[in-house]
Amino acid sequence: MMNNLSRKLNRSCYAVFAFILLCCAPTSLLRAEEATLLHVENGDRVMAFSRSDLEQLPQNSFKTTTIWTDGEIAFSGPSLTDVLATVGLDGQSVEAVAVNDYKTIIPAKLIGDRFPIVATRRNGDTFSRREKGPLWIVFPFDRSEDFQRELVFSSSVWQLTELHAVKD
Repeated sequence: MMNNLSRKLNRSCYAVFAFILLCCAPTSLLRAEEATLLHVENGDRVMAFSRSDLEQLPQNSFKTTTIWTDGEIAFSGPSLTDVLATVGLDGQSVEAVAVNDYKTIIPAKLIGDRFPIVATRRNGDTFSRREKGPLWIVFPFDRSEDFQRELVFSSSVWQLTELHAVKD
């Protein structure tokens, strides 16, 4: 009898706990699409971006080919400049870090008002790690020979997870 009572109390406690968690937890914790995709850091100032955060920034899009994919792809997402501006990184070089710990410094001279973008979509759709996503720093490679240099290629970080301020 005591065993049955104990089990019922445990179930009740779990139910109450689950109810409180669901009622009080921020909705961003309950929605998988709101997971943090990118951390941007400028000293003590750090900002975490979900997909919807990135897609609320002004969007840029262009079609280009890349040396890593087949055919022309339409990429879209916010400019790297707009993402960096959220933490006060204007006109500054940044270190970009990928999920596999690939790191590179993107010089300030490569970061224009519109290009590169932090691509959140390929051909209108979100894309997975297997497809070099969910975030990829992309330049419009076909627009100019200036975008077809080793420095630009090495700055085109796919599976992007972090951006850090770098002192020039």
